[in-house]
Amino acid sequence: MRRRGRGVRGSGLYRIVYFFPQLLSVAILGVLFQFVYTPGDGLLNGLLGAVGLDGLQRSWLADPATALPAVTAVMIWSAVGFYVVLFTAAMESVPADVVEAATLDGAGRFTVFRRITLPLVWDSVQTAYVYLGILALDGFALVQIMSVGPGGPDNATEVIGLTLYRAAFTYGEFGYASAMGVTLFFITLTLTALALRATKRERVELA
Repeated sequence: MRRRGRGVRGSGLYRIVYFFPQLLSVAILGVLFQFVYTPGDGLLNGLLGAVGLDGLQRSWLADPATALPAVTAVMIWSAVGFYVVLFTAAMESVPADVVEAATLDGAGRFTVFRRITLPLVWDSVQTAYVYLGILALDGFALVQIMSVGPGGPDNATEVIGLTLYRAAFTYGEFGYASAMGVTLFFITLTLTALALRATKRERVELA
């Protein structure tokens, strides 16, 4: 069965660019973005000043209103490469013959996407749901490295993993930390099961 063509010109380069953060450790990313968010001469405030947006400059990691969004932005940027590769591989597995047949029958782009492409890549969508859920419940390393405190300011960037770490290695409450770890495991397992059940569809197979 014939597959899709080469696709977007330069797509290989785009994949490398998007996947590059996956090659760096979380610790390196956290340290790099500490310099990006530095209040005085950081890259972000420097760029805002260079384009005349001095009023938007601020202490990104020291402001409770911006600390969590700043860390979340780094988390998203560091993970997006995985999903680009995941969905690129899934899209390339969609047979071109089926898409062309639907197009000849008068189906528009949205209809082709909804009726053909999405059902055929739905397994990858479910995988993405699971990984996103785990990522949302984690975030420990970046918060530990980047945030004030860590977990601050005013607990604005506090996450479950950081609370668990502090209970065990700061306060010595290993039993409490173990209970939190087990609870986090079951929460993750439950949310994964619910996400898979909510997004369950009949498997689409093509001969």
